Amino acid sequence: GINAEYGIVVQVGQCGNQLGEALFEVVAKETNPETSGRFFTLSPDGSTLIANAVLVDMESKVVGGCLSSRRTTWRYDPGCSVISKQGSGNNWANGYCNFGETMEESISTAIRLLLRSLASVAVAMVIMSSAGGTGSGLGCRITELIKEILPGVLVVNQVVLPFAQGEVSVQGYNMVLTLSSLYQTSDALLLTHNDRYQALSRRLLPNRIRETVSFGDMNRLIASHVAGALLPASRALEPEEKKGTPITCEEVVEHLVPHPCYRFLTTRMMPVISDCSRDYTNTTWDMLGKYGRQMMIQDSILDEGLIWSIKPPSELLTTNKNTSNLNCTISSYVVCRGTEVAVPEVEDRFRVPDLYRHSRTRLLAGYSSSRFDKLDKSLFCLDNSAKSASFLEALLSDSWRKFQAGAFLYQYEKFGLDGTWFRESFNVIEKVNLDYSALLK
Repeated sequence: GINAEYGIVVQVGQCGNQLGEALFEVVAKETNPETSGRFFTLSPDGSTLIANAVLVDMESKVVGGCLSSRRTTWRYDPGCSVISKQGSGNNWANGYCNFGETMEESISTAIRLLLRSLASVAVAMVIMSSAGGTGSGLGCRITELIKEILPGVLVVNQVVLPFAQGEVSVQGYNMVLTLSSLYQTSDALLLTHNDRYQALSRRLLPNRIRETVSFGDMNRLIASHVAGALLPASRALEPEEKKGTPITCEEVVEHLVPHPCYRFLTTRMMPVISDCSRDYTNTTWDMLGKYGRQMMIQDSILDEGLIWSIKPPSELLTTNKNTSNLNCTISSYVVCRGTEVAVPEVEDRFRVPDLYRHSRTRLLAGYSSSRFDKLDKSLFCLDNSAKSASFLEALLSDSWRKFQAGAFLYQYEKFGLDGTWFRESFNVIEKVNLDYSALLK
C-alpha cells in the first residue's frame, strides 16, 4: 500500500475471532489501495487482499470458520493461525498461566510469520473478551508477547465487556485479572460494552423482540464503530494546502492517552441508521457535531434519549450550575468522513474548554473525503473520558465480596494463581477507579 503505516490484528478466543472477522469485513468494503496497508496486504499476484491478522483460539471451530469462509475480496492466511483442542473453560488462569506457556512458541511463530510480509509495523491491535478464559487470559499473555517481539510498537487492546447479567459466574474475576494485566502492558484499552451494543442493535430492529438481536448484528455494529475511528484520516486543511497531512495511529494513541493512569477509550458513531431508513436520512455536519458531542457529554453510544439540559457550565444561563451528570473528557479524536467535509463546524462543537479536564482542550480533528458505509456524512469520536470507568465500581464490589468469601478460588489456584495475585489485581483496578473518579470531582 502507498500508506506504509502497517497495523496487525491478533484476534483471540471465540469473541475476538468473530469480532475480528466482522472488522475485516467492514474494512474490506471501505478499502482502496491507499488504505489497504493499515489492515491488509495484497497477495503476491495482486488479486486479493490478505488480512494482517493472527488468529488464536483454544478450540478449533471458530478459527476454522474464519479460514474456510468464502469471500471474494479478502482472506486470512491459514499459516497465521494457532489452535488447540481443548478450551480454557472460562478460566483466566488457564488461559494466561497454562496456555500462555504451552502455546507461547507457536503463537510467537505465527506473529513472526505475519511480520515477514510487512515492511514495518506501527500498531498492533489485540481483540479479546474479558469474561471467559482464552480471550481474556491468553489475550493478556499475547499482549506481553507482542511487546517482547515488537518493542516500541503501540499495542491497543479492544476489550469486550460482558453483559452485566452474564452467564459466567466468575466473569467478574476474569475481568479484574484482564483489566489489571492489560493496564500494565497495553498502551490503550478500547472498551466495548455488550449491553450498549445490544441496545443499539435493538434500536435498528424496531419491529423485532429482544431475543432476535444476534451477536452477528452486534459485531457488525461494533466493527463499524471501530473501523470508522481507525481507518486513515488527515488533519484539517490549511487554506493553501491541496491535501491534509495524514494522521498516524501513533499520533492518535499518544493524543488520547497523554498519561499512563488513564488508558480507557470509548468509540461513538453518528449516524447509526437501519438500512430501510437510509434513503430518508438527511443530515448536516453541524447536526452530527451537536449530537456527537452530547453523546460524549453523557457517555452514550445512542443518539436518542439524550438529555439536552446537561451542558458544560459555560453554556448554562443560570447560576445554579448542576453539572453532576457531565462527563469529563481528557482528550478526544473526532473524524468526519464523507462529502463536503466541514471540519471547522464540527470542531467548534467539541472545542469547548470546560468539557475537558483542567479546561485544556485536547481535541484532534481529522477528515476523509471517502464516504463510510455509503453514507454522505458520518462522524466518529474516540475519547478518553471519566465515565468510561464508571462500570468499575460495581465490578470491584461484587468481585471483592466473592473473593473475601473464597468463592471459586480453587479453580484459579490449580493453575498457580494465588490470593496475592488477586489482591494485586484488585489494587490496580481500585487505583484506576479512583483516578477516573477524581476527574468528576
